[in-house]
Amino acid sequence: MYRVVLVDDEELELTGIQKLVPWKELHMEVKAACPDGFSALNYLEENEADILVSDIRMPIMSGLELASKAQRLHPNLKILFISGYEDFQYAKQALSMKASGYVLKPINDDELFGALQSVRSDLDGANRQQQREQSIQQSMVYLKNELLERCLEGTPDRDAVIELMAQFRLGVQVGRLRAAIIEIDDRDWRTESQYSEEAHAELLSALTSLCSRYGMEMFCRLSPRRLAVVLEEAHTEATLERMMEELSAGHHATLTIGLGQAVNELERLHLSYEEAGKALAMKMFQGKGKIIAYSATKEEAQASALNIEATVDALLAAMTQYELVRIVDCMEELFQQVKNIKNPSAVHNYSLFVISRLDAYLNSLNESLLSMTGQNGFALDKLFDFETIDDIHSWLRRKIFELSEQLHNKRQRKNVKLIGQIQSFIDQRLGESISLKEVAQAFSFSPNYLGHLFKEETGELFSDYLMRKRMELAKGLLADTGLKVYEVADRVGSGTLAHFGKQFKDYTGMTPGEYRKHL
Repeated sequence: MYRVVLVDDEELELTGIQKLVPWKELHMEVKAACPDGFSALNYLEENEADILVSDIRMPIMSGLELASKAQRLHPNLKILFISGYEDFQYAKQALSMKASGYVLKPINDDELFGALQSVRSDLDGANRQQQREQSIQQSMVYLKNELLERCLEGTPDRDAVIELMAQFRLGVQVGRLRAAIIEIDDRDWRTESQYSEEAHAELLSALTSLCSRYGMEMFCRLSPRRLAVVLEEAHTEATLERMMEELSAGHHATLTIGLGQAVNELERLHLSYEEAGKALAMKMFQGKGKIIAYSATKEEAQASALNIEATVDALLAAMTQYELVRIVDCMEELFQQVKNIKNPSAVHNYSLFVISRLDAYLNSLNESLLSMTGQNGFALDKLFDFETIDDIHSWLRRKIFELSEQLHNKRQRKNVKLIGQIQSFIDQRLGESISLKEVAQAFSFSPNYLGHLFKEETGELFSDYLMRKRMELAKGLLADTGLKVYEVADRVGSGTLAHFGKQFKDYTGMTPGEYRKHL
């Protein structure tokens, strides 16, 4: 709905326009009806508006003066003037101000409606043009992101990608280039909650703005936390440090930057990008909030870091699935790799990295490490009290066991509640033709998954449970009512009388008639 401000010093005219014009039909809404230019201007200083409908001749502040000031506040504001016959000279000034039109008094309803329709048409056209421009701009952002990412990754069509980048002027390269991967660090989980998706998006937006301000126009988004940037010779490590300081001061966030070696041509940039990724993987050993430059002499340690990433992923999956033996295997593999590290502070950084990943993973499950372990459950000061890496290994493994058991118990309680709801759903529909597929659909599961879950939690197949509940209901109806056997069959949803008789005999060893006689 377009927002309209009405201004007229004649109360009857103002009320008439406000009440008699079919504003909804025009997709407009009167937000303010003002008796003079001053009150209208006060409103416009505090609020947004799309259309100003104003009398031209008003005391103290004329409609022309109001329009001039209003357009300075809202450059895209559409203006429609109302003028008396004797005010025709004002209409010429209105046209010079690029007013959308004017209507002569006494106001003709059809003429006013037509003028407002014309204004609406102009606004619709401007909105469509703006949407097209935004769409093109967004498409260019996506294109730039896609082309640069493919260039960095060294895809087989890299030459075609580079040609397209030059064609669309997506970055001008001067001299030697190097790739950087900038990662937004997690917060200290001991004292602060982790960033929400909205907060990550805000930080990434601030980071891209900083890149542009420092002349780094070749960048692309890798994930909600990571940005790949192509650095030219003018972009030194000191430039990156200033960016880190600004983001920290403005958003209380830290960055870790993996930096590849410089290359002479765009065609070799993917090599620098690979090195930047390896350098960033060393964050677990060197700590966060710093620039980590790639070094060929540290290749083996960097490869080990990448292996540790994969092993931590496997460890977290095992913890979630309550696979205790697999947890032991993953922990052994992790600490076997880290035993090669000779620097004690690097071992502590490694342990902190595992705990940080654990906290982030629990957040993705809508859990909290602090709430699951208690304020002192993961007191990190302990890490620096241990004398050997084996002590750290043992402590960390025990904590992960405890977390795995908590997750398992929560999942069990959740499943018990779910199965109870499913059983209640079935019990209320025993007289209907009900199937596993229908029940699964009602609870938004696949039939295979629901059947497996039902058997796992109850020890009974879905079909066996359904038949048992129907036969128990049938026994009660045969014993306590005067219903005929075929009526009982219908009440328990067993279909034909013959089918019911067979099911009942299989379940009780007797036909329905024999069962009733033995009561």
